[in-house]
Amino acid sequence: MILLPALSGVSALIQLILEGALIGALFGGAIGGGGAVITEYQTHGEINQQGIENVAKQTGEGAIEGAVGGAVTGGIFGVAGPALHPVLAIIDDFFKSILGWLDDAARGVAGAVDDAFTGIKNVAKSVVNGIRARINRTLNFRNADIYKTMPDAPEGTRYVYVMEDSTNGLHKIGMTTKKPPERLSKVASEAKSKLDYTCIIQTDKNSNLESHLHKVFDSQRRPHPTPDYTSAEWFALSAAQVAAACSH
Repeated sequence: MILLPALSGVSALIQLILEGALIGALFGGAIGGGGAVITEYQTHGEINQQGIENVAKQTGEGAIEGAVGGAVTGGIFGVAGPALHPVLAIIDDFFKSILGWLDDAARGVAGAVDDAFTGIKNVAKSVVNGIRARINRTLNFRNADIYKTMPDAPEGTRYVYVMEDSTNGLHKIGMTTKKPPERLSKVASEAKSKLDYTCIIQTDKNSNLESHLHKVFDSQRRPHPTPDYTSAEWFALSAAQVAAACSH
């Protein structure tokens, strides 16, 4: 997944616009080129030289249109993010349904078209996951100020959090009942590194979300590079995996 480093202020808005343009270009190119491939097979039963040129043309046009649309969407997210939270949740659900449709469509196409469409499906799934990751990144970015002022977890609840070490890209999945700023400061001191919350999820005190996420991402566990720091809660996660963890 392609995600630019999180920044602040005007730079953050530029970041969201660039991410939108980049993901939109990939998505538009995949759809444009994929549609052209399928059309060529349906029309000629093969892709000849003319077909290759047409696929390239449609891919380029789709990428340009997608980049423009993605940049505009990124700008809207950046300016009106808080007000769009309910809308973003609906969009995320929509893209979940697209992933299911892509799987069903790939199974329903036979022969050579199936091979071509499977490749298109994989590209599209990657881009869709990138869009979902970006949506979650936007929501979490907008919550950053809230994280800095959150109190102790209310009685009967606790916080499950994902925090990122910006020096190496590792993520810590942990749990606390204390003020999130205090927990962040403590972990940063132990890890001797700069950390930021990616997301915080308030759960019931009996929730097993933390252990569930640890189990799901067990193969991604990595030791933190700081000498003599032995926490086993660090993971090498992709942007899509971070989005999945934060969507609970």
